[in-house]
Amino acid sequence: MDNNQAITKEYEALHNLLLDWAKWQASYRPRNGFPGHSAGLASGGLSSFDDMCEQCDATTMRTIDASISSLVPAQAAAINRCYGVCAVFRFPRLNYEVMLELAHESLIVLVKRKGVVL
Repeated sequence: MDNNQAITKEYEALHNLLLDWAKWQASYRPRNGFPGHSAGLASGGLSSFDDMCEQCDATTMRTIDASISSLVPAQAAAINRCYGVCAVFRFPRLNYEVMLELAHESLIVLVKRKGVVL
């Protein structure tokens, strides 16, 4: 596999993760108050493989969210607009398409550094 194919596969994997991240953003609700379940389970609250997968997915989404937050503001805004998290790109002197491309390139590096496998 040559370098261009590897970059294309990483971009596709990142794109799919960002689509999942956008869905996660739409469904995110902060936890306030007390949890609905009592504490004291020896297994840490995990009772099935599905629970472990859900916890892993949530960790991945938080990592992607932190990576997006660490981008340059114009790049973060381009990602948010592209994936439907917000509808506005308010950087009149910067080109949206260029910022989006730079954001994807930066995110590939950032998420790999933070342990997300693409």
